[in-house]
Amino acid sequence: MDKLQNVKDFKKLYHLLNFYYENREQPVEEGFNFLEEVKTLCDNLELDYDSFIEEMHLNNFFLD
Repeated sequence: MDKLQNVKDFKKLYHLLNFYYENREQPVEEGFNFLEEVKTLCDNLELDYDSFIEEMHLNNFFLD
């Protein structure tokens, strides 16, 4: 993978985590799926999704 793309994906992942920690109790835009976005970025960055979720304490995050 292109190193520049890795940086861009990491930046998106970083912003998603900030969004989660700052707004987790707030309603989100229709069609937004936080965990799917995280999974896509983990795949792009070749990170283990399940380990990432556990390490970042996101395993209690459920969407309706």
